[in-house]
Amino acid sequence: MKPHFCQRSFPRGVSLIEAMIAIGVLAVAIPLVFAALAESGNSGLASQAETRSTWMVPACMDEIRASRDGRPRFFTATTTGQAFPPAGEVWALAFGSDGKPIGKLSKALYEKGVRELDGTSVRCIASVTSSELPAKAGSIPMLQVGIFLEYPAASPQVKRRKIDFHTRIP
Repeated sequence: MKPHFCQRSFPRGVSLIEAMIAIGVLAVAIPLVFAALAESGNSGLASQAETRSTWMVPACMDEIRASRDGRPRFFTATTTGQAFPPAGEVWALAFGSDGKPIGKLSKALYEKGVRELDGTSVRCIASVTSSELPAKAGSIPMLQVGIFLEYPAASPQVKRRKIDFHTRIP
């Protein structure tokens, strides 16, 4: 007796069209996956900076007040009504992962980016600027103060993301 073999009516293997469709799906899916991973990393950095901003912005304002009182820890001394930073300077503070100030950055370090300062890892940079506001008759002259939290600190200044905070002081 002869054994009976079942013959299939369809060919075995994958057709060229099926292979091209699979490659097309992968060509679209892989970049999307990597883009999602990169964006999740960026949103993690943004959430860390926003969380720590509740410590960093008050620290910057305390340093501005100390500068006005003639006892600055990092910046140069200023007087009430005087715009800062002085021409040619950058007022930038490096902050660690705990949200505490590490030290003042030079203009070169601020522009280039910094990973470590005084043996401590730098996570964010806060730059501080001011400009005079037009004074109305009979009112106290005010300065518009901008505090810009920039991250990641290791990136060059032009590539950092920023969170802006603004206030007014006399």
